[in-house]
Amino acid sequence: MKQAKKIFTRMLMNNWGGVSHKVMEFHEYVNLFSGKSGSGKSTVMDAIQVVLYGSISATFLNKAADDAKNRRSVLSYLRGAQKDGSYNRDGQDFCSQIVLEIFDTGTKVSTCIGVAFEVGKNDTDIRKYTFFSHSGKIPEDEYLTEKGVPYTIAGLRKLVEKRVDSSDNRGRGDVNRLYPSKEAYLKTVYDVIFGYVEPGRMMTMEKSAIALRMTNGTGQFIRDYMFPKSKEDTVSTISDQLGAYREIKERVEDLENRIHLLDEISRQNLALQTTRADKLHVEQVLKYIDIESFKTKIEARSQDLMDINEKIRAREKQQNENNEKKTQLTNALVEVEAELKSSDYGQKEKELKSLKETIKLLARNSEQWREVVKGLARWEEDEEISAYVSNPALQRIDEIKSGNVSKEAIEKLKKQLSDALESINEEVDEIGTRISQNRKDLKEKKEMVEDLKNDRKPYRKELKQARQELQNRLSTQYGRTIHVNIFADLFDITDEKWKNAIEGRMGRVKHSLVTAPEYALDAAKVFRKLQYLGGIDEVDLLDTAAIVKSEPKVHDNSIYEAVHAEEPYVDQCLRRYLGRIAKCETEEELRASGNGVTADCYSYNNYIFRHLKKNDYEKYACIGTKVSKAKLREMEDEVLKLSEEVLQDQQMQQSLKAAQGFERLNQSTDQILHLAGAGEELQAFYEKQDQLEKELRELREGSRTAELNQQKTELEVKIREIEKISEQLQKEILGYAKTQGQAEQDIVNFQNRMDFLMQGFVLNEELQTEVQEALKIQSEQTYRRKKSKESEELMKQEEEVRDLLTRARNQFNQAYPSYGLTGVEHENVSYDRILNQCRQDFEPKYKDEFQKQYDLIYHTLRENVIATIHGEIKAAYRHRKEINRMLAKIKFSDSIYQIDILPAENENGQFYEMLMAPELDSKVLDDDSFDGQITLGEDTFYQKYEQQILRLTEKFMPPKDEDAKSLSQHRQQMEQYVDYRNYLTFSMYERVEDEDGNSYDPFGGMQLIFTADGADEDSIDWNLAIAAGGATLGSVSLTGGNGGEALAAVDVASLTDVYDFSNDDEIEAYTASMNMDAITENLTSAGMPEGWLDDVIAATGDSDIESTETDGVAESEEQTDMAGDTLDDSETPAA
Repeated sequence: MKQAKKIFTRMLMNNWGGVSHKVMEFHEYVNLFSGKSGSGKSTVMDAIQVVLYGSISATFLNKAADDAKNRRSVLSYLRGAQKDGSYNRDGQDFCSQIVLEIFDTGTKVSTCIGVAFEVGKNDTDIRKYTFFSHSGKIPEDEYLTEKGVPYTIAGLRKLVEKRVDSSDNRGRGDVNRLYPSKEAYLKTVYDVIFGYVEPGRMMTMEKSAIALRMTNGTGQFIRDYMFPKSKEDTVSTISDQLGAYREIKERVEDLENRIHLLDEISRQNLALQTTRADKLHVEQVLKYIDIESFKTKIEARSQDLMDINEKIRAREKQQNENNEKKTQLTNALVEVEAELKSSDYGQKEKELKSLKETIKLLARNSEQWREVVKGLARWEEDEEISAYVSNPALQRIDEIKSGNVSKEAIEKLKKQLSDALESINEEVDEIGTRISQNRKDLKEKKEMVEDLKNDRKPYRKELKQARQELQNRLSTQYGRTIHVNIFADLFDITDEKWKNAIEGRMGRVKHSLVTAPEYALDAAKVFRKLQYLGGIDEVDLLDTAAIVKSEPKVHDNSIYEAVHAEEPYVDQCLRRYLGRIAKCETEEELRASGNGVTADCYSYNNYIFRHLKKNDYEKYACIGTKVSKAKLREMEDEVLKLSEEVLQDQQMQQSLKAAQGFERLNQSTDQILHLAGAGEELQAFYEKQDQLEKELRELREGSRTAELNQQKTELEVKIREIEKISEQLQKEILGYAKTQGQAEQDIVNFQNRMDFLMQGFVLNEELQTEVQEALKIQSEQTYRRKKSKESEELMKQEEEVRDLLTRARNQFNQAYPSYGLTGVEHENVSYDRILNQCRQDFEPKYKDEFQKQYDLIYHTLRENVIATIHGEIKAAYRHRKEINRMLAKIKFSDSIYQIDILPAENENGQFYEMLMAPELDSKVLDDDSFDGQITLGEDTFYQKYEQQILRLTEKFMPPKDEDAKSLSQHRQQMEQYVDYRNYLTFSMYERVEDEDGNSYDPFGGMQLIFTADGADEDSIDWNLAIAAGGATLGSVSLTGGNGGEALAAVDVASLTDVYDFSNDDEIEAYTASMNMDAITENLTSAGMPEGWLDDVIAATGDSDIESTETDGVAESEEQTDMAGDTLDDSETPAA
């Protein structure tokens, strides 16, 4: 049964190129468009292309017909452009149509496809057009109205709508349409009307046939038109697999790098823990030394206390015995005194007793006055206190001390001392305030020192809280860690000379929060919501995005030159804030700059000279990406200095508070005067006492009285002796009691201190024994000194190891910031957890997956790419033999032409041997050997061609930067490597037959030799010779010179068209100037049979290349030529 075809029967053009109205009839098989240049051949071919491509782009037009001056476009065709630059339809509104009529030989149905245009006289591009199709033939009016002008698009629409109901439609699908898009049009044309033809292949064939140029020689022509490109689409598959392979490989390498970095962190952390354990051991030894010391002291004091208690008990027993004796003697004395009182002697003795009471009172007053005088003297003794007392007051104190006391002097001194006390009270208040402030500053500075010791900058609590809150909220919003930094932490000062000036001029700005520019606006929105935070009004947020966008300029000799930042956006911020501040030395330079600063922090801006705030460049200096050790030492010195100031103020405060209790003459003036006169009264009473005692002595000289006095005296002596003994005993008891109390207090103190040491301390008997044994062979002091030195060395070692750990952490955190770690974590738990997770992920999961993916890639390369190309190359050799068999039937005079295929000599040639390996002709893998069961080491093919396979794998590796352009370029490159034709070289050669029918090469062994030799600058010899087999068959020589008619050398400068064949653009220009029609006509005139090119193309088009897949390996069917010969592999060239 004859196969149904789709035939172009007619073509219509209305207002296209130089044609106003034309309908052409097409032959079923061959249609020849001939004519001289400019006759309209390309006009017709381009019209066909517009309809078949569904595009009005100039890229689809026949560039072979373009000339240098006139580039064709659809609009130029519509306006009727001529070679002289004029237009047939310029300055007018018109409509155009191009229509192809198609006949289906199977269904006997005709269909029309085409495009319609409406062009305005002022249109500079095509604005109104539509592609359409309808059932049936071209209408009888040929798309012309009664006035003979082409249809408008609206008129065309009416025609199409009528054809829906015509008998030609026959329910063939919706072909009666005006299409809204190119895609809809082409889908109907190629799916419905042509019958499921692949649009891409169809367009390629059309375009190639229409724009055929022999620009790259016969080899390229043979390759493009006689050997079809493979239909196998393995690019996407292997590209995806290689992408997954690289992703897994990178993931494995990334995991290995993470594990390496985390192992280093773990190692340094272990070293740190070991050092800390050693240090803890030494600290525990020192603690045990203290504990043992306290135990020894407690034991010694306990023994002392036992001895003291024994002595106290002995003294108390002796005291009780003395008290009993004293009681007996006192009773006897009472009886003697009672008998004496009943006499005159007793009366005078009573009077003497009363006098002594008065003397005792006066003595107390006199002593009290002496205390007053002594108290007044204290105002003079302390120089710091006397500074608050006026000189007249000090002079009056001296007068009172010398006994010159008066009411007036007392009153004035009271007033002066009151004034002095008021000044002292004020000073006490001021010192108290100063102590409070200094204590607060001291606490802050101690916290700063602690922060600096732990590699943290001493920022205000409010600033740190705001930074952390902003970072947390941004990280939550983005679902990953978004770092918020303090500006001062992101750059360093590189010139110490300008450090203070930069710290001072940056002021509050350096404490600002910053984010990367891409987060700046979101950060501002979040920052606005943090108004509830305490102290937030003292925190600023830089708009880094706006600063970067502003591209701030930098003046010469600015302090910006003294800073450095790694991050580009941080550098832009520094340019903004420091780039216009000039470095100056003098006041004149400051004024001239308009905005400058000196190294000693003298600043000028807005016509104002000022000193920068000291706190900004001393107390709050914080610029730098690392903590300054010098700053730590400076802060430690400030803490020491401030501690001394607080101590001095406390001592002064204590002295002044003591002065508040100095004698101020608070009693009444009369009482003071009475106390001052007590001394003189006491003298008079002493004289009266002497008189009474004299009288009593005379009375005592009587017999009974003398006897009673004798008894009284003896009793009093004994009582005094006993009292003296009792007093001594009591004194000893009190002394022992005091010592007892001290011993008890010492024991309590030692015990308390030992208990404090023991708090949370777990006893270690082994360590305790170690200390006890050590103390047996060396003194406590020597042992303690030795262990203290070890402790200091371990502390230094701990700091060094901690620095190494911090650096290792920072290296990891810089490489992997997404974990959100800072490097200053107190514990290593987070890093250990990540390390364990990485190890779990790495072993063995990824190695197995990596090997599995590599096996998959090798399998795909081997089976889907290498084996496929292998089969296609072998099929190409069989196809060549078939074509040569057909070409052998076509003679050109005595010659026939044959096609030859050889391995490519380009870069792809390195793979030819592998692609044609005999191992690919046999089954080397089991059906089920995929899925991880391929053993590459045992695969002889892999072992033999391992390097070539790896190189080919690299060719297919997709780009890491997966933007559309890179992917497109890579896909084009991959297409080159899956196209079997790129591994071959195609050519054509001539074979001549003699009268007996034997073939020979007419030019075999022949040489054409051309030489030019300049005898001198005025002449040149030209020689052309033909040689064969080493012998010259014939030659011709020409000599040119000044003597007569001669052949002149070619004057290159006089040539109008010269092409440089080392330049691709000039080669293209040269080939574009070639007219294929003229070449074909010339070849025909020279003896080529008419229709020879059609025969060649037809021969290649009728040839089939078939291959079947058996057990995963392509096996080509044997093909038999017309003479019955079998095509074998012997015609396949070796690599």
